[in-house]
Amino acid sequence: MKSLYMMVLITILTLVAPSAFAEPPQPPQPGGRHFDAQRDGDDQHDQAVSPEKREETRKKIEAVRIWRLTEELKLDSDKSAKLSSLLSSLDQKRRDIQHEQAETMRTLRQTLKAIKPDEAKLKPLLDKLEQDHRAMQELRDRELRDLKGILTTEQQARFLLFQQRFQREMREMISTVRGNGPGQRNMREEPGMGNRPYPGGPRDNR
Repeated sequence: MKSLYMMVLITILTLVAPSAFAEPPQPPQPGGRHFDAQRDGDDQHDQAVSPEKREETRKKIEAVRIWRLTEELKLDSDKSAKLSSLLSSLDQKRRDIQHEQAETMRTLRQTLKAIKPDEAKLKPLLDKLEQDHRAMQELRDRELRDLKGILTTEQQARFLLFQQRFQREMREMISTVRGNGPGQRNMREEPGMGNRPYPGGPRDNR
């Protein structure tokens, strides 16, 4: 089953533009990662991907994720449908916020290109980024809260581990298809993780 799952993901990655999977640029968080040359280059590449192709790719990935979650959490059809509806709704809200963040960051970069940036223009942009950051946190809190009404305690724990593993696998596959080598971006974005194997992941040789 795992090999079939990986084959489906690899097929999707090789049949569509790899940049269609890229997330909109994230604003730097306190203590977190900042933009780098690789991220900026990916942003420019992503502009060439049509909204239709991006949406088509997103739906395929979402279908694979729900299918895999249903298998791993041993969900019946009712719980699977409820989980799919919840994640779809929250993910759409996240994409909307990420789009706003990307637009705000572009405006921020343009404003800072001035010899003497206008602080009166910078402050509302910073306020907007802070507002969006809070909105993202609220979505995370809502997700955890609503999951309790669908999944058992054990299933909630397995869901969180699956989400982390799935996102890591996707980043590694995208990096490989783009020619950066497996896990290179992953190591940049997750300091301290290195090449540590994880259960069920592509580097788990046990």
